[in-house]
Amino acid sequence: MNLLTFSGLFTRALRWPALLGLALACVAALANFGLLFLSGWLLAGAACAGAAGLAAQQAFNMMLPATGVRFFATLRIVTRYLERLVTHDASLRLTGHLRVWTYTKLAPLAPARLTDTRGGDLLSRFVSDTDRVGQFYTETVIPFARAILCGLVFALISGIILKNSGYALALGVLICILPVSLGVGLLSAPRLRALTTQRGDFQAELADTLAGLGEYLTLGAADARIQALDAQQKTLQRTERYLAGLESGARSLITFIGLLTTLSVVMLAVQAFHQGMLSAAEIPMLALGCLAAFDVAQPLPAACQAFTRARIAAERLDAACSATPCVPAPATPAPALHTPLDLTVRDLSFHYPNSQTPILHHASFTIRQGERVALVGASGLGKSSLISLLTRFYPYQEGEITFGGQDLRLFSTEDLAKTISVAAQNFHLFNGTIRDTLHLADPTADDAHLHGILRTVQLDEFVQQAPHKLDTLIGDEGMALSGGQARRLVLAQALLRNTPWLILDEPTEGLDQKTEYALMQGLLSARPDATILCITHRRTLIPFMDRTLTLADGQICPAEEVP
Repeated sequence: MNLLTFSGLFTRALRWPALLGLALACVAALANFGLLFLSGWLLAGAACAGAAGLAAQQAFNMMLPATGVRFFATLRIVTRYLERLVTHDASLRLTGHLRVWTYTKLAPLAPARLTDTRGGDLLSRFVSDTDRVGQFYTETVIPFARAILCGLVFALISGIILKNSGYALALGVLICILPVSLGVGLLSAPRLRALTTQRGDFQAELADTLAGLGEYLTLGAADARIQALDAQQKTLQRTERYLAGLESGARSLITFIGLLTTLSVVMLAVQAFHQGMLSAAEIPMLALGCLAAFDVAQPLPAACQAFTRARIAAERLDAACSATPCVPAPATPAPALHTPLDLTVRDLSFHYPNSQTPILHHASFTIRQGERVALVGASGLGKSSLISLLTRFYPYQEGEITFGGQDLRLFSTEDLAKTISVAAQNFHLFNGTIRDTLHLADPTADDAHLHGILRTVQLDEFVQQAPHKLDTLIGDEGMALSGGQARRLVLAQALLRNTPWLILDEPTEGLDQKTEYALMQGLLSARPDATILCITHRRTLIPFMDRTLTLADGQICPAEEVP
């Protein structure tokens, strides 16, 4: 998908605001031209009438051009304000549509297709690149369309007064559009592409640095990291200075071309005056009109650079969003689940997409509805990978998984989330309050219900002692909480969803034995009918379960059958 396809995709929904914005921009430019055009005639005509004597003064009608000057001055103010209001509103709406579209494309790719993309770079694409494409209309389309349309009108009006002045003005504006502005675009393209890559790398490095700042400080590597970021920043600044210098030079060249064109128009007008083809008052009228005409050419160098930025941004968005989801969406609506909600795995084999190392190899097991099953095994053998398969984050290569009597591949992750809640080992907590965090799982839960869930996970005492209670901020990634508190908050989210199935991945990691026991007792009492799959390497949780499965050598079997 290229830039024009991106823009066309969303401009169709904003066609009339876009056209209205362009019309207002053209009217504002024409009003500016008319203001200076008539001002030159008014001032020169009044001066000539004053010098010619009383009869000429009485014959000169000052009211007509003065009224025109006031009209164009007022029109310019009003249309410039309305143009900015309409075009920026359209641009913001376009950016909003684009971000929604980008999110809907990126969401199905997570997590499998986004593992190779750095978080800072992905954020840059979602924010900066959508901004660039969304501003393509205001920063590129309007300036060029206005310059072409208004340039033709300016040349036509000047040509009506004096044919050769119209030709000279058209030639000057054409030079500003083609060799100057397009030349800036061609010269800027390689640096803009490099700048986009450099900025994405810098933002990714900065995000990684901030996320791991504690580790860098502990290891004494913070200064080296800051120096590396400083070097990247200086590279960015050099590229930006080059691009700014190129744009400024082009603007200066346009000003110089405008002055040369104005000088040539004055010379042609003086010649026509001596030939009796023009009055003296029309000479400054043509000169000021020529100067005003080049106002529409001044934004063109920046518009060319904006076009290149938007094109590169569209390419980056397309690269991020055009990937095929690792798990294709079901072709038909999810079928109804049959009770009991049993999980059956037969001959399951799985390896990650970019690896041929088997994680599971012809694994088979069954979990009946209402059972509490522990899955144990050494770290790194694939216990958490099994969760990714059961929640449809990754596809399996061989075998069969049925859930509630239906093939698991008939369901999307969203479908399964209505029945299965997961408290993952590697979780994410958003920066907000405890209340906000819990309301992500159940927006309708009142404070009494929230406190009840927090008591179940042994966290209510901490919340009650906090100065702001449920409104306590937890920080980014739950930094204001201890590791055990953050994990229990994730458990509270899973319990709030009240689904028939609970998958708990290392639920008591980081807890002391007393808290672990109280938490498991409370959890099982709160959800006595839930089917629980508890993935752990801690043998202390096994007494709470009905039976135990062991993962070893890619196989899952009852603990007593482990060779």
